[in-house]
Amino acid sequence: MEYVIVRATHPTWLTMQLPTEVAQLIRFDPRAGPSGTAARSVSFLARGPGVARVIATYPAREALAVETVRDRLLATARPGERLLFTLPSQVASHLGLRVYSRGNRVKGTDDSVVWLVPAPEYYEFRSVLESGKPWTGPSSGPFAHVYLARSLVPFPRELDALAGFENRVEEEEWGPAVAALQHLGRGRRPVS
Repeated sequence: MEYVIVRATHPTWLTMQLPTEVAQLIRFDPRAGPSGTAARSVSFLARGPGVARVIATYPAREALAVETVRDRLLATARPGERLLFTLPSQVASHLGLRVYSRGNRVKGTDDSVVWLVPAPEYYEFRSVLESGKPWTGPSSGPFAHVYLARSLVPFPRELDALAGFENRVEEEEWGPAVAALQHLGRGRRPVS
């Protein structure tokens, strides 16, 4: 599987910005859902050493229940108006970032991170946007596969195993939860 690096960044003070393309890919829109915290947050899921999957919390709340039971939910973050957020310490630790203190409890890192998307999903996303249609998710399932990784992850070995893991999780674990909600008119949308 090939991946597209959507953005590479250096979160010096562990403050990051959710890239606009990433927000669109995961359908993160705090104005679209209810006014609660879940609608305004993103969640980070453990996906092997040094890799975390990033999803919008509100649209994926049923899948997040499964991830929580499986102990793969690392943390959530609440991006502000300009999509800025502080990288949760659990995520920094999972990614293997070397974090140190500067001054009075201000944490920093010299490591960089990358936002990755499987190439087929990224190009499908770009094609949909260029056609003027709204992005409603990839044709392969309800949620785009967006990952955050330390820029020194031994590519591509870690990422090769990731695709198989995601397919198993979505089919075996998320599937029943999402299917149970279809009778309510929510959940996985039909593929056209």
